[in-house]
Amino acid sequence: MIRKFSQMYVKTENFITNLLMVGVVAFVLFASVVRWAGYPLSWSVEFAQLLFVWVIFLGANRALREDKHISVDFFTKKLSKKTKAILESVIFLLIIAFLFFLMIFGIKLSIENSVRVISNLTVSYSLVTMSVPIGSTLMIITLFFKLKERFKSFKSEVV
Repeated sequence: MIRKFSQMYVKTENFITNLLMVGVVAFVLFASVVRWAGYPLSWSVEFAQLLFVWVIFLGANRALREDKHISVDFFTKKLSKKTKAILESVIFLLIIAFLFFLMIFGIKLSIENSVRVISNLTVSYSLVTMSVPIGSTLMIITLFFKLKERFKSFKSEVV
């Protein structure tokens, strides 16, 4: 059941991320054409930024889940599997600590910005800043699953 929920969640998150990215591109293209025609949209930049911030955090979680982040493996290629697994686990724990910091301060930032309004959209700026704690939380969850996988593979190699 957890696996099925996880697969459904991943599909949903990927769909939302793709939809937001297509939305950013389509909206910027539309705003550019309309501006070229002499009818600029005063709120186009803020709206594109709002969508893009969410794309960044959801995309970062997707890249983390699919191991698509840039990494330098010059030294780690020379390590044994056991040492490499331990090092990756330590790195994951450090990233979780940093993301936890981002999550806590992202929540504080969102609360502080709840009364601030995006000038041309008349929506709360916390709609933008909530991407930080939500994205950080999603990445923490992803890293916990990755740690669980590393622990299982490490345990099976030891036994």
